[in-house]
Amino acid sequence: MPIYEYICQDCGKKFEVLVGLNSASKITCPGCRSERVKRLISSFGIGGGSNRVKGGTGSCSSCSSHSCSTCK
Repeated sequence: MPIYEYICQDCGKKFEVLVGLNSASKITCPGCRSERVKRLISSFGIGGGSNRVKGGTGSCSSCSSHSCSTCK
């Protein structure tokens, strides 16, 4: 399920919502309960140490990725 970032057009609060693919429910602001929300264009970031970003050996046994947050 994707996580979308929204901003409330009434109170200006930014928030994230885990949205199901078949979800038909209205998204409401957790601050003021308004339904006047707008989905934002979200960017992603690469975090962590330089070993993981450069493909180092910082992987763990619980996943196949070298860049997850548990591979510290």
